Amino acid sequence: MKRFTDEGRTLICFDFDETYFPHACTVEQLERLRHLEDFLDAHSSRLSTMWVTGSSLETIRDKMARADMRYFPHRIAASLGTELYQVTASGQLELDSGYSSRFPYDFSDRVTQVVDRIGRTLTIEPQTNLGTSDWMHNYYYFGERSDEIEHIRCIAHDFGIAVNVSRCNPLAGDPADAYDIDFIPQGAGKIAVVDYVCDRYTFQTEHAYAFGDSGNDLGMLRYVGNGYVLGNGTEEAKREHGRVTEGMYADGILEVLHRAVR
Repeated sequence: MKRFTDEGRTLICFDFDETYFPHACTVEQLERLRHLEDFLDAHSSRLSTMWVTGSSLETIRDKMARADMRYFPHRIAASLGTELYQVTASGQLELDSGYSSRFPYDFSDRVTQVVDRIGRTLTIEPQTNLGTSDWMHNYYYFGERSDEIEHIRCIAHDFGIAVNVSRCNPLAGDPADAYDIDFIPQGAGKIAVVDYVCDRYTFQTEHAYAFGDSGNDLGMLRYVGNGYVLGNGTEEAKREHGRVTEGMYADGILEVLHRAVR
């Protein structure tokens, strides 16, 4: 697998599932994805690309094969922005250990204690669809009570753990009427990894772009100067974010980037 040919100075961040990668993988969707890949490579002297996703690297590779993708981006922030990989010009992935070295060594033990404490009063169920990660532990909460969600947040905070809570997107393989409960180290996450990359590689955050489809992308979309929910995004995400593309998936991304490179 090769990487886009050159690398420019405008950072473009993509959520992966149901943003860059359409789970249905219809013939039309994959044809439009090819157009997106061609566009990004043709303009790679101006653009630097990064996938920022909840999926693990192993599941990303599986989905890339399923869609017959031809290119890696310049960087991959996997497992909800807890693992950062630099992609070399030859297509090799190199882990940025400086990023993850900031996380606590006993993170998994802390999560175990958090889950045990939560289990005394309510039920959360472990997820298995995102692959494994040392720095991300995923659960489902089946309920609607805001006080229970706040209870989860408070317990995680007591143990020095960050938690990302967002409504599930069934199109990405999640159950309906559930919330993602993602435990990650403090100082990790989609906003944190975009901030780290902008600081280390001197990208201008206010000129960066980001695309997503669901609630767990909103922080990243608001952090950069040009954040967009795609037309196929969840109703929650479209309702809470002002910038929504007319097009879906690759069409929505291209709708914005065609204007950006004029």
